[in-house]
Amino acid sequence: MGLIDRLPLLLDGATGTELQKKGYPPHRSMEQWILENPDKLIELQRGYVQAGSEIVYAPTFGANRIALEKHGLGDRVREFNLRLTELTRKAVAGKAGVGGDVAPTGEPLEPYGDMPEDRLFEIYLEQASALEEAGVDLFAVETQMSGREAMIAVSAIKSVSKKPVFLSFTCNAAGLTLYGEKFTDLLKAAQEQGVSAFGINCCGDFALLARLIREMSAVSGIPLIAKPNAGMPEMVGGRSRYSLTPEEFSLRMVELKNLGASILGGCCGTDERHILALKQRLVD
Repeated sequence: MGLIDRLPLLLDGATGTELQKKGYPPHRSMEQWILENPDKLIELQRGYVQAGSEIVYAPTFGANRIALEKHGLGDRVREFNLRLTELTRKAVAGKAGVGGDVAPTGEPLEPYGDMPEDRLFEIYLEQASALEEAGVDLFAVETQMSGREAMIAVSAIKSVSKKPVFLSFTCNAAGLTLYGEKFTDLLKAAQEQGVSAFGINCCGDFALLARLIREMSAVSGIPLIAKPNAGMPEMVGGRSRYSLTPEEFSLRMVELKNLGASILGGCCGTDERHILALKQRLVD
């Protein structure tokens, strides 16, 4: 039985906001900092497995050439993806699947920016090849902002792997992608491209999420993902803070499940307590 054959499926919670609590300085490459402080990641991810996570994302969110070049690390894509995936494998110890996390590059495609489509494909292909070599159980193309970029990422992954691909976007206050695209349109395109699951992450407006999950559920032929933040952020001391307690978060997540989301987890501001509370509600 495959990972997505047993639904609902419980993902992990936040990585970035939790590692900040453990000392990560935001100006540095998170990937490099993790490799210098592996015990911090292992502690975090073991907590998610103990809380009930069935899939844990390797911390490869920014391990593409464009992101790493900003820190003078562009020639270490393969090394970082291999080592970071191995750390997550060590953390989960066979008790959860490992997802290869693939993020936007931050460089807009032509004509909005200077990135040609063929160059973007090569960037994603490099990371996807390394993650496939590392032996991830699935690919998580997440926090996407542009349908064009997301579909190029999916194409690159599918050119080197037959593993499941989860695709999720962040959204604006109007319930569209940051490029103004409708989620139902992107869902259709994702299904045509063979994506295994589709949804939204890194959004904290649960009323908006409920509407979007309901709309997607009416037309979806694949599982839907909900991996939201612990509410809307507030700036405190120059950093974002999220106010939803584990109890409040789990209640709202069950509402999303009842509307059609079947792959559930947490993004910014969530920790192992949020995942545990959600796990307990799914069991009840």
